[in-house]
Formats: sequence, structure tokens, C-alpha cells
Amino acid sequence: MNNPIVDARGLHKHFGALHVLKGVDLRVAERELVFVIGPSGSGKSRTGAEALGRAALERVGLADRAGHTPGQLSGGQQQRVAIARSIALEPRVMLFDEPTSALDPELVGSVLEVMRSLRESGMTMIVVSHEMGFARNAADRVVFMDEGAIVEQGPPAAIFESPAHERTRTFIGQIQRH
Repeated sequence: MNNPIVDARGLHKHFGALHVLKGVDLRVAERELVFVIGPSGSGKSRTGAEALGRAALERVGLADRAGHTPGQLSGGQQQRVAIARSIALEPRVMLFDEPTSALDPELVGSVLEVMRSLRESGMTMIVVSHEMGFARNAADRVVFMDEGAIVEQGPPAAIFESPAHERTRTFIGQIQRH
């Protein structure tokens, strides 16, 4: 991969004695959508202005909510506002950590639709999520992590339909049963 926009090599993270990331290497190309999946606890998480804000709200379908307080918005709308805050800064890369957690199924769709739109506009995104259907359909690449390390990565079809590693097969088998 030539000139990746994200190039993490030998990444380690400790919380006291707990070693949560163990030499992770991850490269992401510009305009690539990469999903990071794995079991919970696997180490995958971690005016000039008003016009920009309104444009960002428009982009996530919430222009009509510009004057509302967070308490006046649904959970899905609040999550889309969080995305609007981020895109107002015109970043080259966006990192999403469980963007649909704690949302009811009806609201999940609205957040995933915003992410699809960002994807179609060419935004580079790294998404940590349990939304396997979205990962399967939207990702360019899926990275499976366990115990603080990348176990396997590849195109969604390879990871979900014919994973090479036993640990990946076990995880995928468990999520497909639920």
C-alpha cells in the first residue's frame, strides 16, 4: 500500500499491568473503509463556524434540528449530531467507536445511512463495531482482533465466509448463531 493515511506499526497500549494492544500493525489507505471486529474486551476500542455546523447538520439529515438541545433529540439524532460535529472539521479520516451502541434498531439504520453517505463521498473511516451486516456490506476490509492483536484481516467475504484462522472461525460462528 503506497502512502497510507493511517500507518500504525508496533502499537502497544497498557492500562497499568493490563497489556491491551500487543504490537498491532495497521495501515489504512485514503478513502478505505476498515471495520475492526472482535469480542468485547479484545483491544479494538479505544459563524466562520455556524455555517459549517449547519452544512454538517444538513449532510446528516438534521438541518431542521439546528436549534434543538440534546434533550430534544432522539438517541439516533444525537449520534448523527456527533457525526456532524466531526465532519464540520473536514477531517481526512474519521474513527468511529461503536457508533450504534445503545440505539434501538430503528435508530441504528439512520446512523448507518449517514456512514454510508460518508463512505460514498470518499471519507476514510475506521469503524469499531458489532454491526456485522454493515461490515459485510460496506467495508473494503475487515480486521479481526483478539487478545490485543490482529488475528486476521481481509475482504469481508474472506473474513465472514472463509476465515483462515480458527479463532476467527469461532467468533464468526458465534455471531452467526445469534
